Amino acid sequence: MKMMKALVYDKPGRQYSGIRNVPYPSCGDNEIIIRVMSACICKGVEHAHDQEGVGTDLAVYPVIPGHEFSGYVEEVGKNVTVFKKDDRVCADNTEYCGNCYYCRKEESNYCPVFGSLGHNIDGGMAEYVRVKKEKVFAIPDHVSFNAASLGEPIACCLHATDICNIKYGDAVAVLGAGPNGLILAQLLKHSGAADVVIIAGTQSKLDIAEQCGIKTVLMDRNDYTVHEKKMKEIFPIGIDVIVDATGSVQMVEHAMKMLKKGGKLVQYALVHSRELVKMDPMLMFNNELTYTASFCQSHNFGRCVEALSDGRVNGDILITHEYSLDNYYMALDENVNNREVIKVCIHPNEE
Repeated sequence: MKMMKALVYDKPGRQYSGIRNVPYPSCGDNEIIIRVMSACICKGVEHAHDQEGVGTDLAVYPVIPGHEFSGYVEEVGKNVTVFKKDDRVCADNTEYCGNCYYCRKEESNYCPVFGSLGHNIDGGMAEYVRVKKEKVFAIPDHVSFNAASLGEPIACCLHATDICNIKYGDAVAVLGAGPNGLILAQLLKHSGAADVVIIAGTQSKLDIAEQCGIKTVLMDRNDYTVHEKKMKEIFPIGIDVIVDATGSVQMVEHAMKMLKKGGKLVQYALVHSRELVKMDPMLMFNNELTYTASFCQSHNFGRCVEALSDGRVNGDILITHEYSLDNYYMALDENVNNREVIKVCIHPNEE
């Protein structure tokens, strides 16, 4: 039996996981096997897998994590005509039933039996991963595997920018300069907004935003009035759209005060603490404010590849650390504990 190396979690918790030799996936008639060259760590998801008794909301164990990956086509099923061995590709991690109320309305993001590689289907933290043919996308030669492995977060950020519904000349702010905040800011910069400002508490991350041509404001985590005053100077009558990529209840509650009348706050980051966000109903009513959310994505990978290809999103600049699969746990600890980290990339098949 052909075998491969993979990270496997039998159930949530590092002690129930390991880098193991497991069977190479069988390729169905409508499937493609990808030789994974780059697989990025999603800190929230991979850290949840690693915590005993936690896991992810979608997870079904045992599972191979990794929903952000790219590589070469290794094998194609007999019904696959678009791709051949050694084509450079990335893949959409989502799978839907296609028959439920939402799927039949072309709103598959709400599918009640939502499937996701790396959660409830084996993912890309392995030498090889099996993907349905319709979920595979070619990447041009000038887009690196590292950048292409960011396909899933870019696709999710594209969904969020759609929800923002930016009008030409809008004032826009992004809270947080982690990988998603930096992707959102890059996309919003090309949305027709007059100004896009990113607010964060780590200067090194803001430096990366500035390299992408985005205005920045350094926040004081102990005194939010510092960045609120600076934003008032930039946008005297307020901000049209704010996107929260921090998941901080305090940041969200304070951000509502920075919105212009008729403004909108889009909750992109999951509030992992499960705390309730307090809203001032009088402020919401008098200013006709909107608070909404953006969950995952569906059918955005084509636009994602285009954004990487034409330079609207610089993916390479977000990869700050790289590790082999054998050093996965070291990589995860670095990602969780080091504030300077943007994105950590794992290389299951090192060249």
